[in-house]
Amino acid sequence: MAIVIIQSPNLSSDQKSRIGERVITALQQEGLPPGSVVVLFRPERGDIYLDGLLVQAQVSAPVQAAVPPAPKPAAPAPVATPPAFKTKARRSKPELEDLKGDLMRALQDKGSLSSFEAQVALDLKDCDWAPATLRRLFTELEEAKLITKSGQKRGTRYVWKGIVNTPQSTPIVKLVKADTDEA
Repeated sequence: MAIVIIQSPNLSSDQKSRIGERVITALQQEGLPPGSVVVLFRPERGDIYLDGLLVQAQVSAPVQAAVPPAPKPAAPAPVATPPAFKTKARRSKPELEDLKGDLMRALQDKGSLSSFEAQVALDLKDCDWAPATLRRLFTELEEAKLITKSGQKRGTRYVWKGIVNTPQSTPIVKLVKADTDEA
């Protein structure tokens, strides 16, 4: 599956629709099958100007979290049962696609993961089937050129090739190329 991520300032739904349609059409003309392209729109985190002399990233205003709703009256806590797909012998395609999406989000958030870190991040450390399934998903992502693999055996790490989501609390550093007087 091809994933196109567009980070831009506020776009209307009409603009997103037009841009998404053009991107999908262009990729289909290059040979990607219909239904295999996803266009994801995200808010822009800062401005970067590249003109050969100046690279600048501006810190955007921090996003304020929504106020959580008032708690509901206490009810007896249900017994925690793992989701059904964790205990089944085989998972369905939609369940595997959801797991792959969760894995991609974890890679985007952390930048890189080992298989064990992925099991912890996806809450699969108690699942016997997780290592083999994650290896297959990592291989699919590597073949799609979304990640790179480094290391061997227990030292294997999978590195996200796209933009890594940084926490909003971390300010973006301004980078300025100094003008030098060379005569």
